[in-house]
Amino acid sequence: MQRFLVLAALAPAASALKVTVLGGSGFVGSRVCKSLVDAGAEVISVSSSGAAPSREEWTKAVDWRKNNLLRGPREQLVEAMGQPDAVVSAVGVIGFDVQGSLLGNGVANAEGAKAAKAAGAARFVYVSVASDVTNAKGWLPLWGIGGYFDGKAQAEQAILDAGFKATTFVRPSFIYGGDSFGLFPPRVNAAYGSAVEELLSAGPIVALANALPGLLKVALRPPVSVDAVAGAAAAAALGKLDASVLDGTPAINEAAGQPKATGLSDFINGVKDKLSSATA
Repeated sequence: MQRFLVLAALAPAASALKVTVLGGSGFVGSRVCKSLVDAGAEVISVSSSGAAPSREEWTKAVDWRKNNLLRGPREQLVEAMGQPDAVVSAVGVIGFDVQGSLLGNGVANAEGAKAAKAAGAARFVYVSVASDVTNAKGWLPLWGIGGYFDGKAQAEQAILDAGFKATTFVRPSFIYGGDSFGLFPPRVNAAYGSAVEELLSAGPIVALANALPGLLKVALRPPVSVDAVAGAAAAAALGKLDASVLDGTPAINEAAGQPKATGLSDFINGVKDKLSSATA
């Protein structure tokens, strides 16, 4: 009886919009699912694992389905998507394997777009990469990383070619969030990332970044919270945004209604409080 009441409380209203999230078990995709659940949408996640990312209460409101976008008949992928009003793709890989990057970013999302169109989706939202980062790819000394950028570009073109009524490309630079640091893909936790975002959002640094080329520009661009990326993607999927492109941290934060980062101020104030306590 208790489980029934929990599910009933989490179940979306009959008129709720239906949104399918591709890669919904991942770092960004899982936050998109949560944002959509919080907004009252009916959510299906389609991922290669088909697993919920945690046991948090909101995960019970998501229909977690297993399907690999690169394997199996497209009909199975279309069936897994259900009958969505919108589809969000947070599918992507980063690495030095050119072919793997082209498949994981380009082909996978092209297949996802075709299946979404066949399933009747009117809107498609894709988490891509900031134009500043793409424009600096010639500066990158890393072998094989070009496949990542080429795959992202192929994905965007395939989504446009699919002919949805509305498309939105969410283009973050460096995404931070969570509780831990990671090397591959590179990732910093929420507290550290928020501090860097606050610092690099200062007017003089923004002006300096605007004047610099290539990787120097990218290095001074503020990172963006995974929650802001998810919030912007969810808002676009629910038809709350008119923008076809959200490029960079300021645009994404505005679309998500994300408050200004305070990580650096919080750290400084914390140090001041400790010093005050030590000298009291």
